[in-house]
Amino acid sequence: MVRETYALLTGLFVVVLGAAMIAVALFLGDYGNERDVYIVSTQGAVSGLNPESMVIYRGVRAGKVVSIQFDPKDSRNILVRIELDKGLPITHGTYATLRVQPLTGLAQIELNDSGENPEPLRTSPERPALIPLRPSLLDQLTGSGTDLLTQAAQITNRLNTLLGDDNQIRLQHTLEALEIAARELVNLERRAGSMLERIPVIEENLHEALQAHSGMAHDVRETSRRIRALADDVGRLASLGRTAGESLIGERLAEWDAMLDDLRRTAANFRKLSKILEEDPQALLLGLRRGPPGPGEPGYQEPK
Repeated sequence: MVRETYALLTGLFVVVLGAAMIAVALFLGDYGNERDVYIVSTQGAVSGLNPESMVIYRGVRAGKVVSIQFDPKDSRNILVRIELDKGLPITHGTYATLRVQPLTGLAQIELNDSGENPEPLRTSPERPALIPLRPSLLDQLTGSGTDLLTQAAQITNRLNTLLGDDNQIRLQHTLEALEIAARELVNLERRAGSMLERIPVIEENLHEALQAHSGMAHDVRETSRRIRALADDVGRLASLGRTAGESLIGERLAEWDAMLDDLRRTAANFRKLSKILEEDPQALLLGLRRGPPGPGEPGYQEPK
């Protein structure tokens, strides 16, 4: 009887332990839940990421990593197959990043949505949709640190070139030139101060010169006025001269014509007298000889 009791208790313990183990396995394996399958694609490293790693959507546990493998079409790509709970708002703007645990170094996939394309991302177990894996903040800082180190090395090389022996000599000469320029600037400032002190005297002289210039301008205006008046008088005198000349010429022109006619007749008579004296010089003493009377004169006889 006692043996049968122990056998019953042992059987019950085995049944209960088996049921508990099955329940824990179902709980840990999430068996029986419907999941959506997606592929996270990246060409970067996925250090610390393992199958069964947790997938988080905006801080909430959403699924797990199923497998990690290389893309058979392009070995540069790494394909991470994940399963997510149904009903999550996975869209075309959803992207993944790796979040590394600080103590263990294990990585998790964290999903976020940029909101650029709110259209739902359709997927199926046969043709899982692709979700891009973007560099995390640590990766960006690492890349930026590498760029900063490269730039720092370039700056160091340029500084070494800039601070070479030849450039140091040039820099020294430049500093000496700046020192000389500073001294000249001080001297110039002193000269400017003395010139500023002379400005009142110059202003007074300028005022006197302006007054003298005003007097000269008045005299010039008066002289100009007198010249214009004299020019007007000369113009009037010339007009009167032209009028008097025209009148004198008009009055004397007829007398000059008559005198010229008399002179022409006198010259003709003088030429006639010269001809007579040339033919008969005695005519100057005896007078002109009369020829035989002509027709109509007394004593004229017609020829027979």
